[in-house]
Amino acid sequence: MRFVALALLLTALWGCGRTPLVHEDDRRLSRMLCEVGEQRVTLSPRFSYDLPGPLRHTPCGTVKSGFNYDKVRDIQSASASGSYRSNDLVVLASSRWITVEGLLDGKDEGALYAPEQFLQNKLALMDLTPSKARPEEIEWVTRQGMRCLRFYDIWHSPTDTWEEDVTYWCWENQSGLKQPFSVSAGQRLPEGTKGYDLDQAFILPLFQSLKINRLSDAALAEAEEKIKAACAHVKSRYDQHLNWGADYPDKRLTRQRLRSCGYDAP
Repeated sequence: MRFVALALLLTALWGCGRTPLVHEDDRRLSRMLCEVGEQRVTLSPRFSYDLPGPLRHTPCGTVKSGFNYDKVRDIQSASASGSYRSNDLVVLASSRWITVEGLLDGKDEGALYAPEQFLQNKLALMDLTPSKARPEEIEWVTRQGMRCLRFYDIWHSPTDTWEEDVTYWCWENQSGLKQPFSVSAGQRLPEGTKGYDLDQAFILPLFQSLKINRLSDAALAEAEEKIKAACAHVKSRYDQHLNWGADYPDKRLTRQRLRSCGYDAP
């Protein structure tokens, strides 16, 4: 999740100066956070919410910032960037961000799994890369009456920076969708600098403002078709003995995904 958020941020950052990057097409929408940060976010058909305080009030002309929406995947990302000095270099990096994913395209690994199976799938994916440690904290929590899986991690970089990330996957019964949604918040700062409490400053305010929408029958049917298409793609690659994402030699994760899609798989 950390890398998905960072990839989105690289495309979402823009200045509030002379040439703001404002764009919209069939797949993406980009806006200046300094202009839309105080507005309620209503782009997703699944939910609406208010951005947390650290991202609501970003003055133009002083901080590079951005808001980006992937219409196809239903991913919204808000970020504010800042520069800091590392030895003789001035480093420009995203300093704080939040990403909200509706998971409407059906492509996320384990999107159709029950919560406990979802966790086991995430852990199995992590264990595929021995050099990558599991998150420092993994726990089940309740947020606004929803059961959520929480991951928390922190890293220290050789460039005298530290980075922190917290991600929630939550299951709700209001929209009519089967898959969970996710909320991730993070920050990157120079060593010795105190950052925000991500849960208190970002996650909890967003959940407190969150409103889940009941999707129309047409929207639910469209989401179901996307899941079926994603499942069919996995099945096609499996039948051709081709890889589908990261997996063990015995293809256990692919076979588990196929079973969740309703296919007979050993």
